[in-house]
Amino acid sequence: MKKSIYLFAIAGMLFTGSCSKSFLQIDPQQQTDVELVIKDLPTTRAAITGTYNLMQSAGLYGRNAMVLPDVMSDNVFISSKNQGRFLSYDQYITVATEGYAASLWNQLYRVVVNANIIIRKAEANNYADADKAEAQFIIGEAYALRALAYFDLMRFFALPYNYTADASHLGVPLVLKSGTDKNEVISPKRNTAKEVYTQIVADFNTAMSLMPKTPVGFKASFRGRVSYYGAKALLSRVQLYREDWEAVDSLATDVIKNGGFSLLTRTAMFEDSKKQNSSEAIFEIQFNQTDNLGSDALANFYWQSGSYGDGLATENLYSTYTATDARRGFVVKGSRKSGENPAWLINKYTNNTTFEEPSRIIRLAEVYLNRAEARAHKNQDGLAAADLDVVGGRADADYKPATATGDPLKALILLERRKELAFEGHRLFDLTRNKQSFTKYRSSKTIQIDYPNLKTILPIPQAEMNSNRNMEQNDAYKIQ
Repeated sequence: MKKSIYLFAIAGMLFTGSCSKSFLQIDPQQQTDVELVIKDLPTTRAAITGTYNLMQSAGLYGRNAMVLPDVMSDNVFISSKNQGRFLSYDQYITVATEGYAASLWNQLYRVVVNANIIIRKAEANNYADADKAEAQFIIGEAYALRALAYFDLMRFFALPYNYTADASHLGVPLVLKSGTDKNEVISPKRNTAKEVYTQIVADFNTAMSLMPKTPVGFKASFRGRVSYYGAKALLSRVQLYREDWEAVDSLATDVIKNGGFSLLTRTAMFEDSKKQNSSEAIFEIQFNQTDNLGSDALANFYWQSGSYGDGLATENLYSTYTATDARRGFVVKGSRKSGENPAWLINKYTNNTTFEEPSRIIRLAEVYLNRAEARAHKNQDGLAAADLDVVGGRADADYKPATATGDPLKALILLERRKELAFEGHRLFDLTRNKQSFTKYRSSKTIQIDYPNLKTILPIPQAEMNSNRNMEQNDAYKIQ
């Protein structure tokens, strides 16, 4: 049966495990269950928990969303000794039937649809007075998760916001109401980038309006759910992509001053950054021995002592770190058994025993760099350099304060983002939103990726194209 994105619906509330049939195959009992599933605070809690569970998927933040932006950039390549994962992205020969793109698309829209249903059902409920504050907070989380999902759909499947002067180019289909009946399946067109980003900003603002600054239902020290300041930090990133420099500055400043987060020290950052709920984490996807991804875990893609370790760092990335930079410990010169020698081995994810190691969605160092970039674009070079120095000085014992101004300062900030956020799913997007060409390093050759390259975004999955007569494919993947 053909699939359409918006009735991937109830995964997370009823079907948090793997799917053996199409989500279009909903029987009457399932429809009844969905209508009843969010009826009180316990079931509302279960619904939001199910949505976070979806985000753990290897198809999303458990692996693919973290890996692809580095593999498709100048940070990572696939070893000559490999098990076939991500090869088409490493070579820039991806086609519309490729499975990793489909997995990202499907899983992100599952998050969207679950958030839609939580919002619709929970907002209509009459909660007991004692439960109203937590229920409202959960609704806020649903808005924030929908915003994050749409933001990542835009990053992966649409050209950067500034690709056209008025952001009038194609975004992704924007659907804010989701049903649970087969008869409610729709075939939406793609909205413009501006329309989608406008909704993302609105959703994050709605989320913050519903969330008190102190979380309700969990401790502020727990970073596995979105908080008020988590939504605000993520919105600072969205506004960075939109080039709304004043908004970035204001949002980031509030998170830095009032969020209660602190940068890990240089001596602690290597070990403590791998632990869940560190002082620097703002929002992360967490795992444990029960819900781990096994051989599909992020650690097993990068770490040589994992299941396969196919992802290697480029020497070009390694050379950006000085010998006194603690972050150099995340890239180790060694060799790949029966593969590259020397090889630049990635050491940022290593826990494949208890799997209690997070996928970092946003942390305080990025917020400083968001503000630094915004201030540089506002010609506040001194303030921008000060933020850059906070991040660089924390990592490098011999760091020299930045004295550059103008475009050279902006280049230093982008370089610092590369060093700080390597292997966390940022590099490709930082390059494309800055309209930069780059070299794609591979095991035995290189590819020059000149901006704009239409294959820096992913194809709309062929199954979606087949089932939705209104869907338009990205230009690089259209059948000629």
